[in-house]
Amino acid sequence: MAAFHEAIIIGGGPAGLTAGLYLKRAGIDTLLLEKAILGGAVINTWQIENYPGFPEGISGRDLIEKFSAHAKAFGLKIKEFTNVENISLKDEVFAVKADEFNYEAKGIIIATGTQPIKLGIPGEDKFVGRGISFCATCDGMFFKDLDVAVIGGGDAAIEEGLSLANIVRKVYVVHRRDTLRAQKILQERAFKHPKIEILFNKRPIEFKGKDAMEYIVLEDTKDNTKSELKVDGVFIYAGSRPDVAFLGDLVDRDKDGFIITDENLATKTRGLFAAGDVRKKRLRQVSTAVGDGALAAYELERYLLEIRQ
Repeated sequence: MAAFHEAIIIGGGPAGLTAGLYLKRAGIDTLLLEKAILGGAVINTWQIENYPGFPEGISGRDLIEKFSAHAKAFGLKIKEFTNVENISLKDEVFAVKADEFNYEAKGIIIATGTQPIKLGIPGEDKFVGRGISFCATCDGMFFKDLDVAVIGGGDAAIEEGLSLANIVRKVYVVHRRDTLRAQKILQERAFKHPKIEILFNKRPIEFKGKDAMEYIVLEDTKDNTKSELKVDGVFIYAGSRPDVAFLGDLVDRDKDGFIITDENLATKTRGLFAAGDVRKKRLRQVSTAVGDGALAAYELERYLLEIRQ
């Protein structure tokens, strides 16, 4: 028999936790389903400096601990899962299959965030977990006093490079263009850091080693010359994409797979909302995820009150 809750939130990042807090304060019986660790991608952020109320900055992990404690203080139920197989809708009731459990709800908020994009080059799959990682916060300590490479030139890559520089011996930032895409303040810190060296106009074409990662084969994006970079670890930040195949045709998606919503965060399916990085939007930040979570919860509350009558 399926466990029933008025509302189910799938995803425990800033958007999901905020939505849970708002729904519980409104007296809505709510269950939050989270895959692995609460917080999503933000727990990998070494220092957040643009979230209001923390002028000295705060780590992503510490911020999520505060979010989680706040939501739990209002009685939010949180359950971990490995995989959501599918969601279906019948007679205004959503059925959620997660692992071996079945749930039912009158309304759902999807706040599953995104997953890192792999480079898709030889050696990548072989060395994931054996030198290749997508999370410096999770795995950085394994490379204490060793040499590592960070692949990418955006905010995430530079933030994680700065974080790693406090642990490792040397950080090589490998970027395929001749300028970084990260915020200027992050770029300035990276350029000044004695342990960070930025390799412009280089792209990895293969990872090599025996039992573990040993070096990267790089190709110059201007003259196509090849070189080898000896490192003990690689952290890949090549972007991210949502993983929402379990929704089937309940939602519309853009060309990159992000969920399309209206201005009230409603999807094409009545009672189903999306919040945070999983939806199509221009800016993906903790602050915008929090705003999404609040609005999605408010709109779901209104929907539930409407169908109660």
